Amino acid sequence: METCVKKLQREEEIAWFVNLLSRENVRSYLEIGSKFGGSLERVAMALRAGSRIVSVDMPGGTGASRPHLEACVERLKGHGYDAHLILGDSTAPEIIAQAAALGPFDAVFIDANHLLPYVTKDWENYGPLGRIVAFHDIAYVPKPGNPKEIEVPQFWNSIKGGYRFEECKLDGPHNGIGVLWR
Repeated sequence: METCVKKLQREEEIAWFVNLLSRENVRSYLEIGSKFGGSLERVAMALRAGSRIVSVDMPGGTGASRPHLEACVERLKGHGYDAHLILGDSTAPEIIAQAAALGPFDAVFIDANHLLPYVTKDWENYGPLGRIVAFHDIAYVPKPGNPKEIEVPQFWNSIKGGYRFEECKLDGPHNGIGVLWR
């Protein structure tokens, strides 16, 4: 099978996540922030054909990624998935409404704008659409001189205690994935 462009998660992390989704019998998946489509494809191909797969991503906000993501969604359709691409700002009411119309979802993966106000909005807007909600970059270690480029760890640590949760944090300053059940 031809694959989408690279995924931005470490293979060990995404494999852990895919195994968790398989264990939970996930058949519908919403990904907020898919960039090239690598993680979207990796997750989708682990789900049964016919599963609903939805990506929300900026329309060209990452430049060269758009044609790769569009091609990825088309390939998923060709493999029998109910795949959808919604292009736009994840915080815009019309984008939220389009995603909600395709829900609810067994799992939602939030990996878009990593600043605290946006992670919070994506949680508030898309978290209620899924029984399982995951976040990427929960273990991110800031680079010197740029401490606010990714604020997911602060958000994750503030909410996880109120839910059943699991984490995949590898040794070192890696990204990590956190999963909670609503």
